[in-house]
Amino acid sequence: MSEVHYDSTTKMTGGFPKIKKLGAVSPNGESTPFVWNNRLMRLELDDATNGIDSNYKTSAVIRDRETGKIISRFGEGCYYFSFYQKNGTAYVLGTKSENGKLCGDTIMLYESKDLENWTCRPLISRDGWQFFNSSLTKGENGYVLLLEFGPHPFSYTFAASPDMVNWTFMPDECIFGKDRYVGGPWMRYSNGWYYVIAVEELPAARYTNYIYRTKNFKDWYSGYYNPLFMPSDDDRIISPYAFDLSDELKEQIRTGFISSNSDIDMCDWNGKTLFTYNAGNQLGFYYLAEAEYEGCVADFLESNFR
Repeated sequence: MSEVHYDSTTKMTGGFPKIKKLGAVSPNGESTPFVWNNRLMRLELDDATNGIDSNYKTSAVIRDRETGKIISRFGEGCYYFSFYQKNGTAYVLGTKSENGKLCGDTIMLYESKDLENWTCRPLISRDGWQFFNSSLTKGENGYVLLLEFGPHPFSYTFAASPDMVNWTFMPDECIFGKDRYVGGPWMRYSNGWYYVIAVEELPAARYTNYIYRTKNFKDWYSGYYNPLFMPSDDDRIISPYAFDLSDELKEQIRTGFISSNSDIDMCDWNGKTLFTYNAGNQLGFYYLAEAEYEGCVADFLESNFR
């Protein structure tokens, strides 16, 4: 694997993508926004202990973004949920927790056509590995699954499938981030490129997001405007779409130590890109927040490389 970075001849012709933070919306963890029957929804990780107590029964919830109503709850025993949809079917990936840990060697797949009734099957496993977050996309030649694995420092491995049933792991030379911490991944295929957003660790316990793209999973190009999100006072805004934020959590959002923006996900919504991300820190305090970009997802991705 190689990474292509900027040099003295690199030109920035597009300008820094303008991302507007919209505020805190939920006490929950990793999330995916998505559109279902013309309504904006969110998949959220419900973990009231913020990952501190591995005996807590975590689950996935589907929430209506406008009303705050929880449509369904499922996936107990899994952690690090991510979302994918095609042809009227919703797919949620969850990492099966094993041996009292919030990770495991198996990814479970939940499927639904109404967001209320879910079936479940193992999607992929690899004996002895510890998987954390995942992200699924479809390219020209089939599906690609990104799997964050550890322990620290985290790296990414990839698997490919023609049908979401039979999977082949890419060779180890395609592992991304062997030399540093890369976590909280997001991946999307767009206009001939596979884009990946990685959470990277900076000095003084700061965490933020860098975007990369590749066509072959061996040669990676770094976005010109990295990092994408940085902690700021805008993370302390309380959104009008906030639900289930206790007074105690609101006070913590107002005064707590914020050093991390992580676990970005996004979707197209009303001509814009709507982001969800975790704000807080990597020391046991986080909450879910939103942001937006004036343009579609495909434009946002491309804008980081021009």
